[in-house]
Parts: sequence; structure tokens; C-alpha cells
Amino acid sequence: MMQKYSTGIAAICAVLSMAAAPAQPDLARVDARAPAGSGRFPAVMEQAASFPGYTVFAPAHLATQSKLPVVLWANGGCMAYGNRYRTFLTEIASHGYLVISIGGIGPATIEGGSEEGMPPPPVSMTAPALSNYTQLTDALDWATAQNRDRKSALYAKVNTAAVAVMGHSCGGLQAIAAAADPRIKTTLVMNSGVWNKGTGGLPGAPVTKASLAKLHGSVLYIGGDASDGAHENSRDDFERITSIPAVWAYPDGVGHGGTYFEPGGGTFGSVVVNWLQWRLKGDRAAASLFSGPDCGLCRDTRWHIARKNLK
Repeated sequence: MMQKYSTGIAAICAVLSMAAAPAQPDLARVDARAPAGSGRFPAVMEQAASFPGYTVFAPAHLATQSKLPVVLWANGGCMAYGNRYRTFLTEIASHGYLVISIGGIGPATIEGGSEEGMPPPPVSMTAPALSNYTQLTDALDWATAQNRDRKSALYAKVNTAAVAVMGHSCGGLQAIAAAADPRIKTTLVMNSGVWNKGTGGLPGAPVTKASLAKLHGSVLYIGGDASDGAHENSRDDFERITSIPAVWAYPDGVGHGGTYFEPGGGTFGSVVVNWLQWRLKGDRAAASLFSGPDCGLCRDTRWHIARKNLK
């Protein structure tokens, strides 16, 4: 989970210099790339002058949007580069979501690539953290304030009653920690799960198996096959969850890195969008991918799925 990246001091300095740059209008486009994503609302990556240290993904034309559910994202490695999962998060936003990622915008070279494996536990919880799970709920606080601010481009555009928290690898542990917030409606834990030995969590993601009791609403665990270092952690988490709707699913041939960097986020992008459409927007067609005796993932020979408490 705590991946090592070779971005170097120059990249870190670049991020710091961006944070110190003169303020721009809120939700300013960061480059001239065309809006992207396969959804009905092509999306863009933005930064908000009022909220440095985060990256926002949203439909390009907010004026034509109904209220947007909120998706809070924590990165693999608990890293603080908000554009690391740009392709995947843009895809989600294009289906009508306000996506907020921990971290400002780093160098373009950080977008995409592969994930390294997880460190063996235990990991000292006093080690320095690249980010903290509390930044996820801070992001929700900001979105709520923007929704109430008549001067904001997001005024009356945010559905703060429909909120998902999710993350990859170390970020998945941060999502579990943040999911205790009563405003969270669904949690997505991706290529991740709490260790049942050592500390259970990682710096910036202080969780144990007891943290699972604080999950509410619903939860989706999605990950890789047995080659994924988090496979058994996620399976064990799922087995311990008894009181809320829960799904554990994974495809053959996918490891710890998932499919986030493939066009549209790959097969993970499609599954995640359907989960959000169901759990945050009540889309019954999307629900059929997970629920029912003949569910979409049940029929897909590439996928394995276990379910409990679904309605």
C-alpha cells in the first residue's frame, strides 16, 4: 500500500509552488483538455482557490446540472496527488458527480502507471503520513459550504444527502476510517482491507477490525484476485460485516493495481459507476449488476461476487 514513487524533490517543489501561487477563481480549469468520460456529462479536472490541497472533478457545464452527489476519494499509497487517478475520477464525474480527491495537482507523469505491492505489516502508526483520513470529511465540509454560498459555482448544485467515500489501497483504509461520519451513505473499499494483525491500518489511516462496526449505509469491496496483496484482507472484512448491505467482488487476472488507469477506469470504472448510480441515485437498472439471482456480475465469468443483506 505505501508505494514508493520516484517523483523526486523537483516534483514536490512544483506542488508547493502551485499551492503558493496567486488565487484563481474557484473551480478553475487546470488545462485545455476537452471534457472527458463516457457519461452524459463530460467532465473536467479543476482546482478551487478556496480549497488548496485538493483536486475537483465535475461536469464541465454545471449550469445545466441537477444536484450532484458527492464522491470523496483517497489515493493509493495515501499519496497527496489529486490527479493520480485522473482517468478513473473523470469517468465517475461524467455520470453526474462532484468528485473531490485528496491532494493538489502534481506533475502529469504521476497520472497512470502501475501500483507496487503492499508493505508487510505491522507498520508503525507514528511514521509520517502523506495524507490523513480526516481530509475526506474536510472535503465534504467544503462541498457543503459551497452548496450554500450564493457566490459559488456550486451554489445549490450539490446533493449533500448523497455522499460516497472511497479509496484505493491505503486510501481504502482512509475511506473506512472516514466512513464513520454519519453523512456518508455508501463506502467503496478498493484493493484494500484491514489487516487482522499488527496495527491493522497505516499512518494516516488508523483503522482496526473494530472500525468495521462503524460502517453504515452500504459497502462495496472491489479488488484483485489472489495475486492482490489485499485480497485476503478484503475477504476477511466482508465476512465480518453482518448488519448492512455488502458486496465483495473481484475479477480474474487483475492484481493490486486494479484497472484505474485504463480508458474509463476499465472494468473497475464501470462497476463503481453502477454502484454509485444505485446507492446514491436509486437507479434500479444499475442495481441489477449486483442484486438478484441473475445479477450482471453473477453472469460475468470473469468476476467472482459474494453478497449479503442486499434489497
